[in-house]
Amino acid sequence: MPTDANDVAHLLRRAGFVGTPSQITSLAALDLPTIVGQVLDSSGNPAVTMPPSIGNVAVEKYVQFMDLWHWWFDRMASTPTPIVEKMTLFWQGHFTTSLSKVYEPDHIWQQHVLYRNSALTGDFRAFAQAMAIEPAMVLYLDNADNHKSSPNQNFARELMELFLLGVGNYTEADVVASAAAWTGYSYNWDTRHYEYKPDWHDNGNKTFFGTTKNWNGPQIIDEIFASKGTIVANYLCRKLWEFFAYQAPEQPILDALASTFISSGWNVRSVLSALFQRPEFYSAKAKQGRVRSPIEYVVTVLKGLQVPSADVHPEWFLSGMGQEPFDPPDVSGWKLNRYWVSTSMLYAKAGFAENASWTLADKSNPRHPFANAATMTPTQLADRAFQLFGITSPMPATRTVLQNWATAQKAAPYQEWVQPHDFMILSLLMPDLMMA
Repeated sequence: MPTDANDVAHLLRRAGFVGTPSQITSLAALDLPTIVGQVLDSSGNPAVTMPPSIGNVAVEKYVQFMDLWHWWFDRMASTPTPIVEKMTLFWQGHFTTSLSKVYEPDHIWQQHVLYRNSALTGDFRAFAQAMAIEPAMVLYLDNADNHKSSPNQNFARELMELFLLGVGNYTEADVVASAAAWTGYSYNWDTRHYEYKPDWHDNGNKTFFGTTKNWNGPQIIDEIFASKGTIVANYLCRKLWEFFAYQAPEQPILDALASTFISSGWNVRSVLSALFQRPEFYSAKAKQGRVRSPIEYVVTVLKGLQVPSADVHPEWFLSGMGQEPFDPPDVSGWKLNRYWVSTSMLYAKAGFAENASWTLADKSNPRHPFANAATMTPTQLADRAFQLFGITSPMPATRTVLQNWATAQKAAPYQEWVQPHDFMILSLLMPDLMMA
């Protein structure tokens, strides 16, 4: 049974970044389960090769990070398996660290590889265990300094508050016990690797979730899943639903997804398959429920313009937009929706749009998508903008604004060089492009 093309376009935007007209037409001929299966098929995911500058002591760390930024933006914009990149972005905002604190490009890269390798695969419990001892995480949440003589609670607290359970599902005594259990799970500053230091570990009895014994760090994660698995499943499914659909999901949706998550052995792909086949995911509430984050916005623009990241320098503007790769503002990760709507963020996007337009109009390497604006009708110009960025059902008001502007400009003198440039900026700022 064919699937509505608007539903297909919606799925491709959320499970990736944007669908091309040919992708949408091809998939619309299939039924929804088949489409979802293809979207979640990562067998064609290209191999990952570390940018050569990463970890090279002869290269400044800032340059290494910029190479990493451009590498990831280009991969997100060109990959045949965008769901892997979208889930990697999700995990970066969930199991949060930041380059601002860690400031070791090779550690950030190593963690990034873990997150992308775990993006869709089960089981989530094993992923949580691996996350806990990544050097970037050990440094970011201070387990590197977690000694039995002075336990550091940062990782122990965030493991429960933000990573697995949510507030209200543990006590302060559980945080104290968990912090003691994680003592010694540290870092070797000489080898620059994670290292367990047995002489730092508290081998005394601790009471965690009502059980008293000599807990260690990995046992804490095992116990969270064993005794509070339903809470973990609901917590993660809520975050997944809000990332892909809309905020404040109804409890029956979460209950059904959590049941799938647990019964599948904590397989992320299984819960995403169920999520993308829920009728609520294709509701008007869902289709109007997500503002693109700045990273998603930049990827969509790069994909539409078919231009490398390093050519248009999103790094010059992303701080103003409010989101930088690998660098969430705090351990709670990136926010959603209204957080990305402000006049200052729009101003930064306008700067990015202007820079992209001038770059693509460079006579030494012309690639401007509206270079022939003088020969195109206002309707053709608007259609071109919508096609570039996968907008299959533009808002009537957006079309009216674009066409009216183009009509007015064509009537003005000396517009041959102004019109392509200004129309490009207008297109990159249209509200349809701001929505995922």
